[in-house]
Amino acid sequence: MAAQTTYPQQVKEVMTRDVVALRPQQPFAQALALLAQHRFRHLLVIDADARLAGVISDRDLLRCMSRESDLEGVTVADIMWSAVVTVRPDTSLSEAAAQMLGRRINCLPVVENDRVCGILTSTDLLQAFQTIQTHIEQEAVPEAPQE
Repeated sequence: MAAQTTYPQQVKEVMTRDVVALRPQQPFAQALALLAQHRFRHLLVIDADARLAGVISDRDLLRCMSRESDLEGVTVADIMWSAVVTVRPDTSLSEAAAQMLGRRINCLPVVENDRVCGILTSTDLLQAFQTIQTHIEQEAVPEAPQE
């Protein structure tokens, strides 16, 4: 009898814990540099107490660059989205995915006790899906008969 495989079910099992964040007062150029330096598409904006203040996406930066001729005085607070949908670490993956699909967003900050503890991105969900799907496909392959 084969061992039962367990699959990720909650946000905390697949979220990215190592979050790169900015403060609202930081300049636009620092946000741009961080996204150029790292391989992700969203930055969380947190206050001095690690509370979520907003989110910036690579699209927000592009939109700002196309609209503003002088970016010298633009801060993170000027371009961030402050009405952010969040999840908790114990939120089910199906609920998080439904939130992302329903709202057409690609990340959800993960908050616990009013503090940011991670971020769930569409890439995190796709990696979880790939893991689950691989197991399903492997279980579906019939075993070769023993001789």
